[in-house]
Formats: sequence, structure tokens, C-alpha cells
Amino acid sequence: MSDCERDSHSRLDATTIFHPRELRKHRRPMGFAWMILGFGIFTSLAQGATAKPPDAQNYVDPTSGSQYVGTDTCKSCHEDKFKNIDASPHYKTNLSKIRGEEVHGCESCHGPGSAHVEGGGDKTKIFSFKAAKPEQVTKRCMVCHESNPQQREFMRSTHNQNGITCTSCHSVHHSKQENLLVQQQTPLCFSCHAEQKGDFQKPFHHRVDEGLIQCNDCHNPHGTLQVRQLRSTPDQDVVCFKCHSDKRGPFVFEHEPVKVEGCTSCHFPHGSANSRMLTSARTNSLCLQCHAATSAIGHTQNTRLQQCIDCHSSIHGSNLSAVFFK
Repeated sequence: MSDCERDSHSRLDATTIFHPRELRKHRRPMGFAWMILGFGIFTSLAQGATAKPPDAQNYVDPTSGSQYVGTDTCKSCHEDKFKNIDASPHYKTNLSKIRGEEVHGCESCHGPGSAHVEGGGDKTKIFSFKAAKPEQVTKRCMVCHESNPQQREFMRSTHNQNGITCTSCHSVHHSKQENLLVQQQTPLCFSCHAEQKGDFQKPFHHRVDEGLIQCNDCHNPHGTLQVRQLRSTPDQDVVCFKCHSDKRGPFVFEHEPVKVEGCTSCHFPHGSANSRMLTSARTNSLCLQCHAATSAIGHTQNTRLQQCIDCHSSIHGSNLSAVFFK
């Protein structure tokens, strides 16, 4: 076959393959396939939008259908646990009509126990906190504790979002610590917050290890509306002012970073290698982050022992000097 004939044959094949009439033969089946696929995706998305989350869908309350049997029945087998509860703040669940019909001592937390008793102590017939998932434990506890101002924000807290639930820190039956904690508060917090533990080992630090303050003096472990679960906002920093009352004010002349950004604009809250827990080793370096123009008006910043606060001694606020001299 000559080169011309080959070229002609190639053009003919191309015309035949890509002719619109030929394309229509393949377009309908392909379009129909895409229509079926699209319908399947739409159906699955619609079902997914109405389906319950897997945990909620698969979870079955082990006490459903059971009846309340009373604390005395629980006590007959679990006397040691009953004594521990009776000596704890949860003794109130044994008081009749303290919160209405839903309060039934042990069964307030573990659910009605008739099926558990009839099954000879079958653990699968009673709500077990050890076997439950964190979100199930939290919801059980919050039935009563959501009315407490210190605990009602727990569902939105950082701890809850990271799978830390009530029984991660509290032991209802066995605790000898304050607030039913599983151990003393400081080592308990440090068991997760290793970075903060290291900060408290630095030369200048808040005296948490020494027992003078505790983590919950500044943070609410059950959650707040503030970042890092702090108990206050920067402009109303009652956390720091509880101890540092001389810095509270109000002052006639306010230092803006103190009022707007809060104490942490200049100080590390847990600990620092710098004196006064400052974020910079030299006071001048810290001040010049905002007051860079001071070197243009004749202030020399190179003297080793010179510090801004030598003159601006009332740096947190003043009632007499607009430049915080006194």
C-alpha cells in the first residue's frame, strides 16, 4: 500500500469512528450508566443524612425493660460500695424526693436493676461505667451535674472533646481525695499535661508543686466559655488578680496591653527561665516590641543594667502619671 493510500485509509477510519451517527450508538448506554450511578449516590447520601451515628444506632440500654428494686436490694450484694457512697457527696441520691422520682440511690447512676438481680448478678443487665464508652458515661453524670454552674459546660470542654470523661478523673466508689478524685489534683493533671509540668520546674514559676496554688485556681477542668478553660477573660483577669491584687486597678492611666491582652502579653503563666516570668530575658527587649520608636528620642537601650521599669515603675497602671513614672 502506498503512502497516499495509507493516509486515505487512516482518514476514512477516523471519519468512521468519530462520525456523529456512530457516537450516538455509544452515547445512550453511557448516559444511562451515569444516570444509574448518580441515582445510587443520591440515594446513599439521603440515607446517610437521616441515619443515626453508629454509636447511637448500635447502643442498647442494658436496663431497658427493668424495674427499680431499691437500694436495700443493691446493698445485700454490694455492701462495701454502698458504704463508700454513703460517706461521699453522692449519699444524697439515697434521700427520698431529693430530686424527684428519678433518684433511686445506686440505681440513679446504674439504672433499674430488676433484670440484673433476676439474672443472678448478670453484669450485662446493668449499666457498667467500666464497660461504657466515654460519651455514655458523660451523659449519665450530666443528668445531675449539668445544673451545677461549675460543671455545666463540660459537654463543650476540651477534655470532653478529647475523650476525657468524668470517671477518668473521679472515682465514685473508691476515692479518698477531695472531690472524689482518683489521686491528688496536681499529679493527676500532670499525668496528661507533661509540658506544663516542665514549666513548673523552671527557676521562676507559680508554686503549684509547692502546694500554694492548684491548677483549678486558674482553669476550670469541666470547661468554660474561655480559651484553655480559663476562668476569666484578659480584660477582666480575675484569675491573676486574686493573688496580684495591687495590679488590679482600675487606674486613671491604664497600660493598654494589661487591659486588652491581659497578663500573658508579657508574662508566661506557668513558669519561665526569666525573672518575673517575663517572655523576654531583658525588660527592654520586651518593651521595645511595642515601643520601638523610643530609641529615636534619645533613649539609649544598650546599657547593661538599664531597664525601662527603672523610670516607668508603675508599668501596670498609674493614677498619677500618663507615662507610668509613679
